[in-house]
Amino acid sequence: MPIKHSVLTTAVALAALTGALVTTQAQADESVSPSAVSPTVSPTPEKVFHTTDGLSSCPKGRFCTETWDEPKKSWKIHVFWKCGTYALSHWEKVGAYINNQDGAYAKVLNADKKLVWPEIPPNNKKGWGNWTDAYYIRPC
Repeated sequence: MPIKHSVLTTAVALAALTGALVTTQAQADESVSPSAVSPTVSPTPEKVFHTTDGLSSCPKGRFCTETWDEPKKSWKIHVFWKCGTYALSHWEKVGAYINNQDGAYAKVLNADKKLVWPEIPPNNKKGWGNWTDAYYIRPC
């Protein structure tokens, strides 16, 4: 009889432990969103940093953007200096931009490389837009 009792006790303990692990995994799965991916740019712009305050200014001669970084719960700021085409990944929802370049209009483009919004003039003023349809940026 002691062997049966010991096997039964082990089986119950194992079942309880397995159930606890399944519950723990299910709870972990609920708290992680599959869409929680940080926005990225390729190639990497001159400067990238995070702030809780958002985009407040842009250095002279630069085009700056702000997009929400859900995993970090902060605004991700990109500072572009070199001309070219930059590919955007996981840029979603509303964000901001400031074009403080010397005479160059910035362009935000969709997947077909057509304008998402009108060209952004170099007026050093903060503007807002929805990044969801933006796939590329051409600062100049």
